[in-house]
Amino acid sequence: MTRCDLAILGGGPGGMAAALWGATQGLGVVLIDGGSFLGYGLHGAYKSKALWESAKDWISAERLGWACIPEARGTLFDTIHARVQTGMTDLTGMYLEYLNLKKVRFLRGFGAFAGPHAIDVDGERVEADRIIIATGSRPRLIEGAAVDGKLIMTSDDIVDLRERFDSLVVIGAGVLGCEFSSIFSALGVKVTLLDKAQRLLGNEDPDISELLTDIYSKDEIDVRRTARVKSVKAVNGEVRTELDNGSDFITDRALVSIGRVPCSDKLNLESVGVETDPWGFIPVNDNLQTSMPHVYAVGDVGQRNTPLDLALVQVAEAEGRMAVKHICGESIDIHPEHVPFIVFTMPMIAGAGLNETQARKRYGSVRVAKFFNIRNHRYRAMQSHEGFLKLIVGPQGDDRILGVRAIGSQADNVIGEVSVLIDNKVPYTYLLDCIHAHPSLAESLQSAADVIAGILPHDV
Repeated sequence: MTRCDLAILGGGPGGMAAALWGATQGLGVVLIDGGSFLGYGLHGAYKSKALWESAKDWISAERLGWACIPEARGTLFDTIHARVQTGMTDLTGMYLEYLNLKKVRFLRGFGAFAGPHAIDVDGERVEADRIIIATGSRPRLIEGAAVDGKLIMTSDDIVDLRERFDSLVVIGAGVLGCEFSSIFSALGVKVTLLDKAQRLLGNEDPDISELLTDIYSKDEIDVRRTARVKSVKAVNGEVRTELDNGSDFITDRALVSIGRVPCSDKLNLESVGVETDPWGFIPVNDNLQTSMPHVYAVGDVGQRNTPLDLALVQVAEAEGRMAVKHICGESIDIHPEHVPFIVFTMPMIAGAGLNETQARKRYGSVRVAKFFNIRNHRYRAMQSHEGFLKLIVGPQGDDRILGVRAIGSQADNVIGEVSVLIDNKVPYTYLLDCIHAHPSLAESLQSAADVIAGILPHDV
């Protein structure tokens, strides 16, 4: 039997951050992981963004008119796969060395509760004063889709493709569905994107959705809204997708991308009194404690009282650190509304804080300004004009920055700055006198502030 101060279930971003922070604070830490080491942060986010970078570079070369051989796209899949595997090996080794340097004991195996303070890991018992659950999430499946990981895939499968194919149906137009639609379209695959909703990225503002839809149309991505899938089956080495209106079509591959569900069902939580909601998420309080105060839940597996979607690697890491701080007696104060995010579509979408819809619902007559990318000198130099930056501030008398949304190439360049401003409640007027580098994409943020202040007209 092993005794420790802190046992952590799950070696993904949240669990890794908690382990390293706990060891730094002098705690004896055992990290338990029976899945893919480093979780979705490495095996999903890293892989998909490596795919995105390669696809983006190809599109950039085409836009600039450089010599591109269309047939070369067929060789990209295996080349990209090899490059990704090399990166994963390097990153895995780096994090294992971090654990070794911090003297964190790493147990490979699936852990489940055997008592309030006990975890069984493939026959070995770990006793811990405090426990952090950081087991993450997995792709949600739908009835009628015979996922096999080869022809009919989830987001966990599609990042490992090595062979060229010509057509793909993507089921679900959320973040992952839109990201993979952009990636594979750029790599020369004919993409059909299905969703039962009225518009893409339904959690974002309509102007973002509409612009992305227009761009997808130009890129010949076949977007079918209000489309309900009846079945997805492999037939003679191809995929047949049938809709509930009776229509069907054949593609080489299918991606089921309709969200993710928590990995909590095998932890034996009910036996020790850790409560879950009907979907398996673990409700936590402001200190990230579960219904058992010595047990914490961080990352995707936890359920917070917030309207924002916080299923993000950076949130899991922050919560892992915050949980350890609370365990060590520090007061913690998590402000989730400043969290920055990136959607790796083409063009990129990035944001921090509330979107316009959320801000108007909460605060009423907020002030909103758009500055279109075509007006920015750097975007003109990049020959990438589509998109805009949108600044959202409070009603008259409230100059707080409530949120920013940006769509365009390298839109993420402004989001780190915005996140800091929101978190520190800095008024938008600060931007009026702030000096940004020129030419830079971040100047669009200052220009949007000029619009709010009446220095620039609203029709730019």
